[in-house]
Amino acid sequence: MSVYSDVISAVKARVDTVTNVGATNAYQRYNANWSDYLDQFKATIGGVVQIRGWIITMDGGQPVVGMVERSRYGAIRRTYNVLVIGIMGLSDSANTETTFLNLMEAVMDAMDGRTDLGLTAVEDYGVGPASLKVYDIRQFGSVLCHYCEIALAVETEKAVSYA
Repeated sequence: MSVYSDVISAVKARVDTVTNVGATNAYQRYNANWSDYLDQFKATIGGVVQIRGWIITMDGGQPVVGMVERSRYGAIRRTYNVLVIGIMGLSDSANTETTFLNLMEAVMDAMDGRTDLGLTAVEDYGVGPASLKVYDIRQFGSVLCHYCEIALAVETEKAVSYA
């Protein structure tokens, strides 16, 4: 498995530990049909079918930053800037804002509660802390949703040999 896949899978596994988190996706989802797109984020919570989902991907601004640590005998450290996107259907009468903000905080806590992610391809060097980049209300197809972006830096280290 590549380091990228290892990091994304590990973060998804942490998000999946959150109670009632909804549907999680380990990559950015797309579909030409809004109805089919929204189906990828449907979850049944408390007997109610709703839009409640997460996407774990790389932060497009600066996805991976690497540096050579010659003082560490040829180790390379890379920081994978992971982006966790959350959406949840909005309902004023059900006070979904409070539900979503609590859920968002629980997702951040699940990632912050790790000293490492148990990566197999490399040594974990550091994880987090998670930071809330965006909290907003956005339209997804015909559904008005709470929306957030959580940033998480995962620093890895691997040994390399130089010619």
